[in-house]
Amino acid sequence: MWKGITLLEGLIALLIISILTLLSLPAWQQANARLILNKEQQKLYLFLRQIQSRVENSNEIWLLLASRNLEEKRWCLTAQIKSEQLCDCLYPTACRDVFAHFYYPYYQHQTMLSTKSYYPKEMTRLNGIRNTFSTACFVLQADSIRTVFSFFNVGSLKLKGYQSSSACISGV
Repeated sequence: MWKGITLLEGLIALLIISILTLLSLPAWQQANARLILNKEQQKLYLFLRQIQSRVENSNEIWLLLASRNLEEKRWCLTAQIKSEQLCDCLYPTACRDVFAHFYYPYYQHQTMLSTKSYYPKEMTRLNGIRNTFSTACFVLQADSIRTVFSFFNVGSLKLKGYQSSSACISGV
């Protein structure tokens, strides 16, 4: 004879599912933040390598500027040929007479950029004549997971773990 489930059995099953969901949620959120950081990191790395190849072909000095607005949780990067006018990527309409490339994050509100120098100061200089950077670094963060982008004087760009970020930022 076939028997259905009782209300008590249904509630116990629901309680077990709820507890398992509650226990697995932090691990899922951590994995989601790691995935967001990895995707943003790849996209940003490709942008910086593209700018580096443009600099090599231009034989000019380029500036890399970081802008961020903490209230709106927005950030971006500007790569431009050195000139008197500096472009702020948060307000690109003011950059009419300057040749610049802008990077806007795919995960605008889930990631944040931290560095020692923000617009109107340059984060680093890229020299197309000698194919070098001025040594600098910045931190890309998603939730509590962080990665360090380091520019070295010999023209290389490296990604590091967060434990090596003490020289990049202060107070983050």
